[in-house]
Formats: sequence, C-alpha cells, structure tokens
Amino acid sequence: MPPALLTSEGRWTAALLCGLALVVGMTLWPLLWPQPRVPTVTRTALPPVSGPAAPEYPQTASVTPLISGRLNLNAATQEQLEALPGVGPKLAEAIIRARPLRSLADLDAVKGVGEKSLTELEPLVTF
Repeated sequence: MPPALLTSEGRWTAALLCGLALVVGMTLWPLLWPQPRVPTVTRTALPPVSGPAAPEYPQTASVTPLISGRLNLNAATQEQLEALPGVGPKLAEAIIRARPLRSLADLDAVKGVGEKSLTELEPLVTF
C-alpha cells in the first residue's frame, strides 16, 4: 500500500474521491447511455357509483318510455326533458339554454327549478 493512504487524511481523501466518482457516474450514466423510457399503464377498478339508483320505468309491447336510466341533461332533447316529472316546455327550454350543466348547483341556478324539483330530479339525471 502507498504510504499516503496509511494516514487518516489519506483515507478520508480516498473515500471522498470514491464518493465523488460514484455521484458523477450516477449523474452521467443516463446521459452517456440513455435507456428508452416507456410509460407504464396501471389499471384500477373504479369505485361504485354512489347515490340513489335510477328508477325502472314500465314498458309494454306498444309503449316504450322516452327515458331509460339516468338522463344526461346536456345531451337530452326537449321531448326527453319534458318527460321528466315537473318539467314542462318552458322549463325544458330554460334547461337547454343553460347548457352546459355540470352539477346540481348549475341546475338549481336555472329559473323555474326549485328545491322540490331538485330532489325529484336528482336520481333521474346526470351531467
């Protein structure tokens, strides 16, 4: 062994140089030898939809309902909106004019929709 490494100062210098070489190597390695980066896709199950379930509408051979399941207020026609309980032609037009609706608060801002209407429409509509 060289005499310089036998001293305490020599050992500290050697340790410092080894650490510096390690840090420089870890920093320059990706620049000198790049690896392709591929995104990883993870799939997770979505939580179940909470809230009241949409009602089932009766159906016969001659009559089919205008609505099945929840009605998207942003995509519904005026006829479909009028099929909702408490919604007439004027309120349907007001809902169409207020689009896009994103929540019950947006629906509450429509003139003609009150607290009772919101409670009635909540399980029947989506945004």
